[in-house]
Amino acid sequence: MIKRNKITLKEIAELLGVTTATVSKALRDSPDISERTRNKVKKIASEMGYRPNILARTLIQRRSYILGVIIPDLRISFFSEATRGIYEQARLRDYETILMVHDENPEVERKNLLFLSDLHVDGILLNAAAGIYNYNVYHKLIAEGIPIVCYDRKLDDFDFPSVTIDDQEAAFKLTSEMIDAGRKRIIFLGPHRGISVAKERYQGYFNALLYHHIDFNPDFVIDTDLSRDDGYEKMELALKNGIKPDGVICVGALTAYGAGNAILKSRLSIPSDIMLGEFGDNDVNTRLGVPFLTINQNPYEIGKRAVDLLIDNIETDKKNNPAEHILIETKLIHR
Repeated sequence: MIKRNKITLKEIAELLGVTTATVSKALRDSPDISERTRNKVKKIASEMGYRPNILARTLIQRRSYILGVIIPDLRISFFSEATRGIYEQARLRDYETILMVHDENPEVERKNLLFLSDLHVDGILLNAAAGIYNYNVYHKLIAEGIPIVCYDRKLDDFDFPSVTIDDQEAAFKLTSEMIDAGRKRIIFLGPHRGISVAKERYQGYFNALLYHHIDFNPDFVIDTDLSRDDGYEKMELALKNGIKPDGVICVGALTAYGAGNAILKSRLSIPSDIMLGEFGDNDVNTRLGVPFLTINQNPYEIGKRAVDLLIDNIETDKKNNPAEHILIETKLIHR
């Protein structure tokens, strides 16, 4: 392995014949050091290509100006757009971001969270995987005093500040749009337990059926994970087993993409035979080449607002204040 020869404070100090403490204070514009010495140290440091050790500075100042960001899946355009809002807003507020992806795997999420804790990030934007697997880690972060803000998904049993949409209202709106188009046999495809968005979207679907006086059929609630393959397999199996929907509400983009492919493979038309609906206004589903309904969740705005909420919690003492929960407006779109 090639050893990196990074310039240190000690090397600058030896060159100038001063102590490392003097160099450190000069680079931080400490009033203890004369302006002449500060300028001299900065000039030499610049010429030698010195860059500060961020981790060492973090330990000294107890601030890193780094935000940790947990992302479920970068294949989905919703998360890509939310992430763009996050890092752009963070930089506007003089913070940097470390992006980590858990791919809906709680064990990977656990490793991500512990890694961010070890880096002493100032705060974490969390989009958690399903289940209670990492509750002990969340408690550990709370004990360490690391502020956490949830974006897109809330976290059961933890009243962390959050920036989300009203998932129940959005699902009600999406299901009602299908019903208004004459559809009465609407499948709900995806998880309906676990993560908050799944439960809320299922409840919105159920409420819409009730409101429009359509009988609820438990066979039309098909549990899947959030993957394309499972969406495809469960949709294909349902059609082979004689279930004849005229609409499908999908919890996530990849689920919708898989379901759409299964419908088309079965020689059914979208939307003539089956209307397809999903959340996130996700570009992945344009690959199907068919019209579909989508809820635009304004992911860029979610990312920006989540950063502002997190930094406000970092820079002000809000420990004794109620957690703030921000709702972002959605829009139903015919794509």
